[in-house]
Amino acid sequence: MFKVLSFIFFLTINIMAQNFDLANHLYYNYQDYKEKILTSKRFKYSDILPLINNLKLNDIFTVKKAGSSIEGRDLFLISLGKGSKKIFLWSQMHGNESTATMAIFDILNFFNTKDGLDNIKKKLLKKLTIYFMPMVNPDGAEIFQRRNAYDIDINRDAIRQQTPEGKVLRETFEKIKPDFGFNLHDQNTKYSVGRSPNAAALSFLAPPVNYKKSVNPVRKNAIKLIAEIYNVMSKYIPGHIAKYPDDFEPRAFGDNFQKWGASTILIESGGWKNDPEKQFLRELNFIALLSSFKSIADGSYKNQQQSVYDEIPFNAEFIMTTILRNLEYERNGNSYIIDMGINMEEVSSNDGKDFYFRSTLEDIGDLSTYYGYSDYDFSGYKAEPGKIYEKEFNSFEEIETTDFKSLYKLGYTDVILNSENYNKVYTPLPINIWINNLPKNYNKIELESVPNLIIKKNNEVKYIVINGFVFDINNCEGKISNGLVFH
Repeated sequence: MFKVLSFIFFLTINIMAQNFDLANHLYYNYQDYKEKILTSKRFKYSDILPLINNLKLNDIFTVKKAGSSIEGRDLFLISLGKGSKKIFLWSQMHGNESTATMAIFDILNFFNTKDGLDNIKKKLLKKLTIYFMPMVNPDGAEIFQRRNAYDIDINRDAIRQQTPEGKVLRETFEKIKPDFGFNLHDQNTKYSVGRSPNAAALSFLAPPVNYKKSVNPVRKNAIKLIAEIYNVMSKYIPGHIAKYPDDFEPRAFGDNFQKWGASTILIESGGWKNDPEKQFLRELNFIALLSSFKSIADGSYKNQQQSVYDEIPFNAEFIMTTILRNLEYERNGNSYIIDMGINMEEVSSNDGKDFYFRSTLEDIGDLSTYYGYSDYDFSGYKAEPGKIYEKEFNSFEEIETTDFKSLYKLGYTDVILNSENYNKVYTPLPINIWINNLPKNYNKIELESVPNLIIKKNNEVKYIVINGFVFDINNCEGKISNGLVFH
């Protein structure tokens, strides 16, 4: 009996070691598999269509049209492998959540790359049949918005089935009858791992099947697989993995697919410092998913304990884009020491072909329990509202030739453009522009305002904050990606 148990233990450890070896190879050789055409998160349907058409030329892939979107874009089902265990992955049902779609094409490249891992790939494709539906919502992706062309959230249409995309997804699921499902999304970058200062790079969930959050055998397999993925990925991003809130959502696909018999894993790609295009998070998805495939193929997830899953901290919202700490601020003749929390969002423009940043002063006061992707200690510094330059400019080109640094040193964050025809809402210039009329108290430091301020020390302007971007004037550090235009 002892020898049998010892053999089982050795086999389990050996399987886990192999899984970690694969993850290490993927981590250190990721560039060999990365799809080079997809370099930013705002790619379009037209960018992935040639990639899908190329797959049709390769015998290891089967590509079928699964249906069409509202605006007539084809939804594709890509499959490979001949195994009895069936896995179904779908991504970008929210059009502006594109991280996993990029990772899917990296995974397809992995299976089509000569890299010395032929034995592992043969084993996976012998034991598994893997189905991918990338970009479930191509109409939303076209303008980089969450919802489809009818402004319906596809992920709330699993039951009513009023969207063509939702119908295709459900019909595909019912035809495949997968053993495992991967529901791939992006979440808000403001999520932290519990109350820690760590951004939640990846968040997992085994969706519940009812309001009681019961754990049936199907959900238990999803829980164990997440425990396995958690152990693998913690090697690369320790402390940056969270659990998505586990409230039952009866309209959602993940919850219902779990309920209908597929062990379903939600993966949410969150935030990572200096990764606005989510290229590192894309790599993490690539590693996590391929490691999952191997775990399903060799069954190693079955040896995991539910306690590992239970102990993963939930998402919390304790991360802001920028925090300016310990600033002196005078108001109504009184002096205060305050922190300022700034959140920045991307705003789509020109039908999703372009975007700009707009910041909001999210909170003021003691923010010691919050953390920023960028975090500044301004002890000994004083904050004041930015000023508007008195001289009016008669053309945008005239503003372009301005020495902005000289204006910053004088405390100016805004200029006036004397033009009735300038109708843009933002400017690529590192300053804000007012069109003609200037209201009183235009740059007040108050909640939900756009943070435009100057930061002084010994009565000298040291830093300028324009639309939430912080710029160190003396050292020329920091970048103001865009200013705003006020009408």
